[in-house]
Amino acid sequence: MRDLYQMKDIERLSAGNEAHRRWIDSYTFIVAEEGKGELRIDGLRMLVDSDTVLFCNPGRMIEYCAAPGSGLLLDLIAFRIVTSTGQEEWPAGQAVYGEKRSPWLPDGKLYPESPYRIGMLVKELRALRSQEAGNDPFRQEMLLYELLHLLVPGRHADSETDIQTSRKGIELAIDYMHKHYREEISRDMLAHMTGFHPRFFSMLFKRETGHSFSDYLARIRIDRAKEQLLLTSGSLNDIARNVGYADGFYLSRKFKQVVGVSPTGYVREPKKIVVYDLVGHLLALGIKPLGASYNQGLSSLELLREELAGTPDVGYTSVEPMLELEPELIIATDWLGRGMIEQLHKIAPTLVFHSGDPFERFKSLADILKRRREAEAFIARYEEKGKRARAELSGLVGPNETAAVYEIWADCLWVMCESYGRGVYNLYKPLGFTPPPKVKREVLDIGHPKKITLEELPDYAADHMFISVYPVNGGAERAVKVMESAIWKQLPAVRRNRVYSIELDVIHSVDVLSLEKQLDIQTQLLKSALG
Repeated sequence: MRDLYQMKDIERLSAGNEAHRRWIDSYTFIVAEEGKGELRIDGLRMLVDSDTVLFCNPGRMIEYCAAPGSGLLLDLIAFRIVTSTGQEEWPAGQAVYGEKRSPWLPDGKLYPESPYRIGMLVKELRALRSQEAGNDPFRQEMLLYELLHLLVPGRHADSETDIQTSRKGIELAIDYMHKHYREEISRDMLAHMTGFHPRFFSMLFKRETGHSFSDYLARIRIDRAKEQLLLTSGSLNDIARNVGYADGFYLSRKFKQVVGVSPTGYVREPKKIVVYDLVGHLLALGIKPLGASYNQGLSSLELLREELAGTPDVGYTSVEPMLELEPELIIATDWLGRGMIEQLHKIAPTLVFHSGDPFERFKSLADILKRRREAEAFIARYEEKGKRARAELSGLVGPNETAAVYEIWADCLWVMCESYGRGVYNLYKPLGFTPPPKVKREVLDIGHPKKITLEELPDYAADHMFISVYPVNGGAERAVKVMESAIWKQLPAVRRNRVYSIELDVIHSVDVLSLEKQLDIQTQLLKSALG
């Protein structure tokens, strides 16, 4: 059974000399109607001008900009492919269809024989889609199928006769520059590599890109230098050598020519930052993010609601909501997953932090953002608050009493560790509690929560037990049953009224600002129960 194709949308994009980004979530033809410039599909760079046609698979990010002195007008024709899932086990004449998402054609340029007809089809599709509900869906599908008929057979040219040799040579040179910017690159070398006379190569390069060869190479190197200035602690000389310059002095001069400020000035400038998970780290440094996300949803950060007022939630599974924010720096954790992190790296320099001590991550972030003084002031305030809390509890809590955090789910219980939030860090650091031996050995030392049954709970029980409930799929009902059980009622902490319930939205996050606020709540819970 053959595939079926369905029109989804057509959209017009325009660009000037600034780069724009767009997430592509459908099979898409990209038709350049006017102007010239550069377009990238997941980093694959191509020069485009009027009548250029490209194909892009779903799950890609495109970046596009016009050449200097030119505009760029693009039409994006998005469509679905519905394919048979196989009919061997189905009765004759029946089949099951599902939407295809895997790559269909290679990303990149197409070389149609009838660019004029393609332009007319796109124009008519655009006119039909602009009509109200009374448009003609059958006409749309007919135009889409004609477009497919014209584009798919000749998808990628296999011979040099099908493309402009000069443009192919310049694209080859650009690709080489992006891959080898750390090395010595000269105009004569690239001219020889592409088969052109050096002066003719310079003329072609300027014509196709709008930039001179030397300016284009400088911009590549300066962009890489920006990343290293933000993401590493290397010296200017080290960074210069890493991007293809002889020393820091020459890098500084070129940097100011291209960016308008010195490397030091660039680092000190406030950056447009999008942050995943470590929202409170930024807020504790006095920085409000341009956009933010949290693995449980930004609205679940109950303790940071006031500080985050007006901050857009960019979500956790797609980069699309973030693209229009145009961040200059992205801060993330490895909770996001490799695929998402790879997409973030394509948008802006991206810092990825791994699980560990929250204050060590906080100090590392402060050093990168040149906010060490603000970090030290916050840490001093947090530590002073911890000292006051210990003093207030000194007559209520014995020196060797234990504490731990537990979470009740629908099908199990969890003993929590420091890197998973829930206020665990506060119990053992500022408040000075001791963990039960089995909790220390099997949870804290390993650095991962321990899944246990109700029957195993007495082996992990502490003198002071902090309890949260994950209510999804019957978790709340399960918590009621746990607390009505004989095992629960026989726990020493339960019998002595040393159990403290705390809302998950309040206790979940492990960023430093949330920890500071959680410390106040935990201290008050202890004082109220023990006083």
